[in-house]
Amino acid sequence: MKRFLIASAIAMGTMAGPSLAGVTPILAPQDLEAIRTGEHVRVIDIRPEADYAKNHIPGAVSAPYAAWRGPAHSPGQLPPITELAKLVQKLGVDENTHAVVVSSGDTTTDFGAAARVYWTLKYLGLPQLSVLNGGMQSWAGAGLPQSQDVVQVAASNYEPVLNENILASRNDVLQQIDNPNARLVDARPTAFFEGKTKAPTASTPGTIRNAVNIEHSVWFKPGTNEVVSPEEAKKIAATRFPELVDDTIAFCNTGHWAATDWFALSELAGLPNVRMYPESLAEWTNTADALPMDNTPGRGTQLLERLKNVLN
Repeated sequence: MKRFLIASAIAMGTMAGPSLAGVTPILAPQDLEAIRTGEHVRVIDIRPEADYAKNHIPGAVSAPYAAWRGPAHSPGQLPPITELAKLVQKLGVDENTHAVVVSSGDTTTDFGAAARVYWTLKYLGLPQLSVLNGGMQSWAGAGLPQSQDVVQVAASNYEPVLNENILASRNDVLQQIDNPNARLVDARPTAFFEGKTKAPTASTPGTIRNAVNIEHSVWFKPGTNEVVSPEEAKKIAATRFPELVDDTIAFCNTGHWAATDWFALSELAGLPNVRMYPESLAEWTNTADALPMDNTPGRGTQLLERLKNVLN
């Protein structure tokens, strides 16, 4: 019933989507240059403060990526909503703002930071969102203006209206793990998926049971750090997922690479009912009771790997 209501809302135009008021999820540098001085446009620079101080897009406000992340043991965990609300208010953002997220653009992994902040803003109920494709690297490469002025803006009074439709919890994943009409998507490089390596935040190598692997890197133009067009994303999604399912949940180690898969599948390819499990394997592998996993090496192999790490 919930899925039916969501689909009906989309069809009726009652749910905010990427195309609201002509806003697109991806902007080229020239597109952003054409609109950045608009009254309701807010450029959000998520690079470290030191990078922002050196040079940034004129009018951009600083909100480093770390402020959008959780604690060290589980970086994918959402900060308290009260903290996120204060951050959004400080940036002068509300439901009428077209917020454009800008990262460094120096790697494909870096795009995950922009996608994660975009996802967080959408979760908080903000409807008009974009990411600068290629980040500051593409902006500088286009020869567009930069500034060192520290930007101060008037705070907003925005109160989040949570969009729970794009968030998956651990229990949600457990409920869908054996559902043939659901799909769990592991966004990590293949070596992680196959259990050949693991992140420091995970206690066990491998992946969530029944997951499929769609590396975050497939969504980028070859030889660049720029994400593909919506048209190309649709082709990739159709090749990987020829059949639609009722629920798609993206995950990774800490909800960073997963944000790229979520963004590409939901915002670019336009697949329905795509969610992200933000805590990902940092939570899944560290619960009191062992949760279902695939591609987990035997105990002997794991002990050998730990010994190798100690010796190295």
